[in-house]
Amino acid sequence: MDNKYQQFDDKLQSCRRCESILKEKKVDPSLNDERVVPKPIVSGIKKKPIMLIGQAPGIHEYQTGKPFQGQGGQDIRKIFQDIGISNFDEYVWSSAVVKCYPGRKQVKSKKREGFRVEDEVPPISMVMNCQSFLSRQIELAEPKIIVTLGGFPLKAYLRLQDRPASEGKLEKFVGTKESWEGKTIIFFPHTSGSSRWLNSHANKELFRKAQDLLRKEIINHSIMVPIQ
Repeated sequence: MDNKYQQFDDKLQSCRRCESILKEKKVDPSLNDERVVPKPIVSGIKKKPIMLIGQAPGIHEYQTGKPFQGQGGQDIRKIFQDIGISNFDEYVWSSAVVKCYPGRKQVKSKKREGFRVEDEVPPISMVMNCQSFLSRQIELAEPKIIVTLGGFPLKAYLRLQDRPASEGKLEKFVGTKESWEGKTIIFFPHTSGSSRWLNSHANKELFRKAQDLLRKEIINHSIMVPIQ
């Protein structure tokens, strides 16, 4: 491996910037009170034509040390397969805005009595602690296309350009593309079944448009040859 890639991986692996934040977070409050240990997900930077940026590692990623291992990872792989990328890991390098698992919390269930467990939304302090890592990952991976997965990575993308994160409304960006430093940026909503954004017919249409854009960009960049 090129020395610059190994140096980055080593630096990320040893990062403990969010240790004081994570010691207050629970791995899964429905099971026990085990506290989150800082464990940045380091999958080894590789040059890939497509970079996928999610929000943060989930519990499956925390347990395995690998990105996009849970249901969300299966969902996005299926979407890429439908677009034409059958070998996801060959063409797509996956990362996230926040590199450490932010824990889970219990919230009152709206559908039935009691509580349910959901992933924590990483605080802005974690986002800013990780921003330089995300920027460097993009630089090293050298993708031709970047896909942001949900509103959280969309806002992180805007911050990298010193644009107001408050402008990061999915309705405004999904179904469009931007050019940034020679890369094409395409915006997806979060594709998990828990995403309420996709309950809207109009939003589903925007997502279909976003998938069509990605398919065209993959062909334009000669990443994939269309099936005759």
